[in-house]
Amino acid sequence: MNRVPWAPLNGSVFLIILGGLILASLLTGLNIFAVFPLVFTFFGAWMIVEAFVFPPANSYAPPRIMVVGWGALMTGFGVLLLVSYFAAILLPVVFAVILIVVGIAGVGYSFRKSSPGTPKTSTS
Repeated sequence: MNRVPWAPLNGSVFLIILGGLILASLLTGLNIFAVFPLVFTFFGAWMIVEAFVFPPANSYAPPRIMVVGWGALMTGFGVLLLVSYFAAILLPVVFAVILIVVGIAGVGYSFRKSSPGTPKTSTS
């Protein structure tokens, strides 16, 4: 399987999402200020999907968990902006839910990284 370079792929997908949402806002009458939170949300979701679908391009590429983390951060930021635009009264609830999800992800990551291994011997 050919390894896809992530930078041009991500740049192209970002432009497709941005242009598609701007075009959709012009055609549907959606306010242009509601488009930018959607760009963050969709691009963050794209990064999460990309981390699981495409292998890293080379040994210097960021690890998958880092790409998932940045995608989740962008998606959460986009959701916070979107909620603050449409229903600002729900912003504390959404922020609390995002914090709970991040905490659960952190616990899952720590359990995934902890594995019973052989004890390391001291070299000194």
